[in-house]
Amino acid sequence: MVNPRFKRAAIVLAVMVVALVAWRVVVHRSGAGLTYETGAIDRGRVEKSVSSTGSVAALVTVEVGSQISGQISELHADFNSRVKKNQLLAVIDPQTYQQRVASAEADLAVANATLGSQQASLRKAETTLDQAKRDYARQQQLAAQKLIAQSAAEDAKKQLELAESDVVIAQAQVKNAEATLGTRQAALEQARIDLSHTQIRAPIDGVVISRSVDLGQTVAASLQAPVLFKIAQDLSQVQIEAKVDEADIGSIKPDDPATFTVDAFPDQTFRGQVVQVRLDAATVQNVVTYSVMVQAGNPDEMLLPGMTADVSIVTDRRENVLRVPNDATRFKPPDAGDSGNTSTGGNGTQNGGRQNFLDNQQLQRELGVTEEQRQKLRKALQAMQQQMQSQQNGNGPAGLGAQGGPPNFRQQNAQGQAMRNRFENTLATVLTPEQMDKFRKLNSQRNSAAPSSRPGTLWTLENGQPKSHDVTLGVSDDKFTEVIDAGGLKAGDAVILRARSEASK
Repeated sequence: MVNPRFKRAAIVLAVMVVALVAWRVVVHRSGAGLTYETGAIDRGRVEKSVSSTGSVAALVTVEVGSQISGQISELHADFNSRVKKNQLLAVIDPQTYQQRVASAEADLAVANATLGSQQASLRKAETTLDQAKRDYARQQQLAAQKLIAQSAAEDAKKQLELAESDVVIAQAQVKNAEATLGTRQAALEQARIDLSHTQIRAPIDGVVISRSVDLGQTVAASLQAPVLFKIAQDLSQVQIEAKVDEADIGSIKPDDPATFTVDAFPDQTFRGQVVQVRLDAATVQNVVTYSVMVQAGNPDEMLLPGMTADVSIVTDRRENVLRVPNDATRFKPPDAGDSGNTSTGGNGTQNGGRQNFLDNQQLQRELGVTEEQRQKLRKALQAMQQQMQSQQNGNGPAGLGAQGGPPNFRQQNAQGQAMRNRFENTLATVLTPEQMDKFRKLNSQRNSAAPSSRPGTLWTLENGQPKSHDVTLGVSDDKFTEVIDAGGLKAGDAVILRARSEASK
């Protein structure tokens, strides 16, 4: 029988081997007293995200207040009560407002009576005026025939003028009574409105999430309407107001996907999307933030208003791309600054572009590359690489800056553009004009899909020594970085993650 202790040791060793293979991290020792850890380039997803926090809230939350003062005499809703629009929530003692309605009704009745009296006075004055007109006409006829004295005709004219004045006065009194009646009617309507405000009703369908009053409490609405209830309209949909730093707000746009967690359900991830990026900035201790509204479904109503959410907004996502661990993009050998080591790896555009084109069978099928063209391209691209490699080894300025040192970023960009031009010129010697037009179109689409590119260097081990590969990097997340141009590397190749000296172990 096998000793159980040896059996357990074998199992532990097997698990450790499997774990190392799964992570694809290998430790290499060099003769220079350094230990190198490597990780493999692979294909997968890379997501760039922005993290923030915010509070869960309903899409619509209405604060129900009171426009009048008084004592709460009835309560018909409590916390978590589901209410319908116009449902009665509370009643403020209506006695005072009922008395005001009764007083306004009495004032209106008095105004109606006054108007009737003034209208009667107007009719009387109009009748007197008609009689005065007839008397004046008769007196004029008699005076013309010299049957009466002239003074009698003048008295008749005076009475006519007095009657006309009485009509004008009566008309003014009627208008005043009508205005008073309108005022009394408005006062009655206001008293009735105030009486109706004693009944606090729900403005929307929803759930009562807050109640600020108790039975018998006095509500004072002198300066502003006090909040009695808060009603969330629909908790099957919630929103989160995430505060995002000004440095990250430029990459966020509506419809970006988002995920978030809450402390109440730490093992569950909820999904939503950005619906609005608000323009109003908030400055707290010289830190400028913007509000980003994230909307999410809540069909089971697990998420409650006020919960703190840790939000991650995905601003860019790449599927099935070459990627490397982030440590690989930051690695630099201790002696890399002495020589630049530009001769060992070649340029990512010249070498990686060549290798990517020759290995990319899908691109060749899309372009319609024949087997004869493929063989010619292989020879032409190999000759191009040898020529440029010769320049980097000292026969040309491709690998040096203005003072003989490593090139700066501007020089690297210029060199990269020149290499891309040479690469396309080499392709043009073999491909047809139609194939070149299609290649440029596909290449333009690829560049527009990956605008956030930057130069970088990856290091591999060759004969126990680091070898540099100039690459083009893209989107990064908390674990991986996209490799747009791999500089001749491919999935499965090992790149250096970090180095440690033997003395530090």
